Amino acid sequence: MIEDFQFFPDAGHAARCDRAMHIGLADSLRQICDASEGKVAFDRAAIGRLIGQIESGRRLSPHAFAIYYDLVPALINDRLDDARGLFAELAREQPVEASFRVLALGEPALASQAERYLRFMNGDLSYKYVFLPPSAEEVAAFGRQFAGVMDLLQQAAPDLVAELKALIAELILVVGPKDARVHFDGGSSYQLWGALFLNAVRHKTRIDVIDSLAHESAHSRLFGLCTEEAAVKNPDDELHPSPLRPEPRPMDGVYHATFVSARMHWAMSRLIASGLLTEEERALAIRARDADRRNFERGYETVAAHGQLTRTGQIAIDAARAYMSEAA
Repeated sequence: MIEDFQFFPDAGHAARCDRAMHIGLADSLRQICDASEGKVAFDRAAIGRLIGQIESGRRLSPHAFAIYYDLVPALINDRLDDARGLFAELAREQPVEASFRVLALGEPALASQAERYLRFMNGDLSYKYVFLPPSAEEVAAFGRQFAGVMDLLQQAAPDLVAELKALIAELILVVGPKDARVHFDGGSSYQLWGALFLNAVRHKTRIDVIDSLAHESAHSRLFGLCTEEAAVKNPDDELHPSPLRPEPRPMDGVYHATFVSARMHWAMSRLIASGLLTEEERALAIRARDADRRNFERGYETVAAHGQLTRTGQIAIDAARAYMSEAA
């Protein structure tokens, strides 16, 4: 996937990343079925149909990927009853018909997958978030704000909108306790490929929402870019200062934060240049863009000094560095 990569939003490349993630899932499922034959009872014909749908170009929901990431350790650890149930869940999965659906925690459409979604979003051991369903009023208010966000983005950065739709199947709204020590603003995970989580009440302006969309979609772009090769080779227990977190992070996290900061700088720059912002929004965007540059420089210094980069990792961060060197 690295051969035709460019730093800027690219819906075509994003779609190829999405296909690579799906084809990788199909290939792995086929291998799992072969290895599990005679050991675990499962509906091979149903899983075969799912594999065929993937290979014909259909897109699965983030939940299908999450089930897979539960199934693999169940099989490795001989939890065969769990594996049997997970195979059955996979057999019931159907291709999704629309991309970039906005859903809220607590909706019936998410009832069966909510526990798994939230568990994978809490995969970072440094802090455990409490996720709560937003109220109907909070969902409605976000919907009104989001309409303005998408209208602005479509005019100022249509290439980012196209990339978002190629990468993101579900935009999932959550809230947290008002007295939380650390507030959740947004998140994504390669184990929930195609999902982007946002806090429905923490983004007060269109600039805040776009900043988070640029942030999390950049993570997804990197997840898709690294289907064949990870970005870094540093061990996970080797910790370094992160530009976006107060606590030290593994190099992979620092690398992601650095690349993401450049993408956020690009998004804010496009908004500023569009002439479509109010005076207040322009001031917010300039402040965010300047913070993004500082965060990128801090992160890049750490990556350059301590990162053990693969070819994929080097090409992507070099592209981000080239953009930042030329940007205002």
